[in-house]
Amino acid sequence: MHYSNEDFAYTFWNKIFTETKQDKDYKYIVIGDSSCNSAYMPEVISDSMVNLSIGGSSTVEGYYVLKDYLNNNALPTDVFLSYHDSHFKYTEAYWDKIVPAHRFSLLDNLEIINNARILEDDTGLFYADFGSYADAVACQIYFPSKYITALLNSTEEDRYTTNLAAFEKVQLHKGRYTTIGNAQFVTTQYRPYTEFPVKPLYDYYFKKTVELCVENNIAVHIIKPPMPDNSQMTEEYINQVNEYYNYYVQNYPNVTFNWDEEQRMYTANDFADEIHLNNDGALRFSTYVKEEFADIFADETKYTSSQMLGIDDSIAMENVPEDLFYFMGDRNYTILVYDQSGYINKFEEEYAEPNGFTISQMDDNELNNHDNNIYYCKGNNVELENYEISDDEERIVITVDGKETSWVFNDEASISMLIIDNVNDEVVAIKNLQYTEGYGFSRYLL
Repeated sequence: MHYSNEDFAYTFWNKIFTETKQDKDYKYIVIGDSSCNSAYMPEVISDSMVNLSIGGSSTVEGYYVLKDYLNNNALPTDVFLSYHDSHFKYTEAYWDKIVPAHRFSLLDNLEIINNARILEDDTGLFYADFGSYADAVACQIYFPSKYITALLNSTEEDRYTTNLAAFEKVQLHKGRYTTIGNAQFVTTQYRPYTEFPVKPLYDYYFKKTVELCVENNIAVHIIKPPMPDNSQMTEEYINQVNEYYNYYVQNYPNVTFNWDEEQRMYTANDFADEIHLNNDGALRFSTYVKEEFADIFADETKYTSSQMLGIDDSIAMENVPEDLFYFMGDRNYTILVYDQSGYINKFEEEYAEPNGFTISQMDDNELNNHDNNIYYCKGNNVELENYEISDDEERIVITVDGKETSWVFNDEASISMLIIDNVNDEVVAIKNLQYTEGYGFSRYLL
């Protein structure tokens, strides 16, 4: 934490979480690579879900992550497996992050390297003259040459503070690493997918992962992550994917495979790059998972305090008004709306009504300067309690559960929104939206 870069913070969190007996028994475990990590939002799907996928990792690392968790915690009922195609061919994280971070024990690392040797892997896990064994041992004993670069770089910046913040953010999102945020993928090129090659080592470990679940009576749900709409998939590719995954459905009990045609590709706006879903895409995918497996998540009728805090953080990062309402959805939020330019009806028509929110003018206040400009915007059966509102000429002060928030208006904003999490009794964010005659509301929030 003191000398490594920010990418290691998640790996440290993952190691601590899986090797520690948790106070809570998680029923649903997510295992996979970074495409998986970016896609599953436990705060949307279930308070009993944790996302243990590791960026850059392959089916090899996924097996040992799951094994570590099962060795130290109560058995889950379901495991969700998702990998991008590339991680059936190679791993990006093993020597760059997994081994230096001591993610696995030395014995596990030696087992991985030995299996790579036996299966004649040519993707870099095992290399000539047994040098990989020596490197694994050198990292295990913190041999100086393996860490000197990171140590020198850390003298020029406060990496501990950065890593601690990243660690806490991962904890908030129950394993999902959120640095991608709302970046949007832009491309003018198509990406062809013509075959689905699987290297023996990665096939071996995927099978071991499924069999580990079956041995422990854990249901397995294989979901292929969506790809952006610049992807061009041939019929041969689609057949190879279905044949590979359906082998497990046909030959092992309690295994399902989901790759619905409408879920195969999302718009580029849902992606941060060619592989990773951004927050908006993750919300779309996670909503699909919750609905597709409604029988599993039947008891998930209310969002807990910890789930809401995770969603709060995504709302704070959101910069598209339509997606802002999608995040709030049927969850327990209230929006106070300040109409600075007389566009409240247009706001209601374009954003509130299509998303099931109603707007009413606030008339139960003691404001001196803004009493005709404030509105409630809230979902069905949502009631805001325990708040106070006051104002002066420059601002409005909202007090929720004794905590004050100063609501100062952006001169360029036509509509200003103050969003309140009613479960945790706190203000989440203030979002501003501009309207231009002839053009309508701006695409992005101010």
